[in-house]
Amino acid sequence: MKKLEQKNCEHGRGVFSKEYIEVGDEILKFNGPVVGINDLPKPYTAENDYYLQIGENLFIGPSGEIDDYVNHSCEPNSGIKFDMDGIKLVAINSIAAGHQITFDYSTTMHNFDYEMKCACGSNKCRRRVENFIELPRETQARYVKLGIVPDYILDLLGLQSYS
Repeated sequence: MKKLEQKNCEHGRGVFSKEYIEVGDEILKFNGPVVGINDLPKPYTAENDYYLQIGENLFIGPSGEIDDYVNHSCEPNSGIKFDMDGIKLVAINSIAAGHQITFDYSTTMHNFDYEMKCACGSNKCRRRVENFIELPRETQARYVKLGIVPDYILDLLGLQSYS
């Protein structure tokens, strides 16, 4: 695992690298409890959005650790990978020490009745975080090629992984 720190940022709390991270490096693992869609907080709001979709109707809840504070970006430097060892955040770009770690929340969202306003500040900001299917086709294709779209989305949409 990489050396990380949680600190205040424009969007509340965020995760920042304390060292250089190379493309493909594992950054952290998500460790919260697995919950069903019916066990999510009601109403589901940005204030309690510490849940990561990991299946059509499954989510990882908050762990109380640093993995709860990775923020969204429409131009992320990391992405989610599922493997035999768990659910990991991996670098899709090199990340300099001191930079915030981000991923595109839409890469794991499918048929989920939730969206949020985005203010990530990226030049490519879409202004909304929505289901994967709502992403521009070129963005979908890039994420699939990077191997950061989970199988449950690929299977449901009839896509194939390039990883």
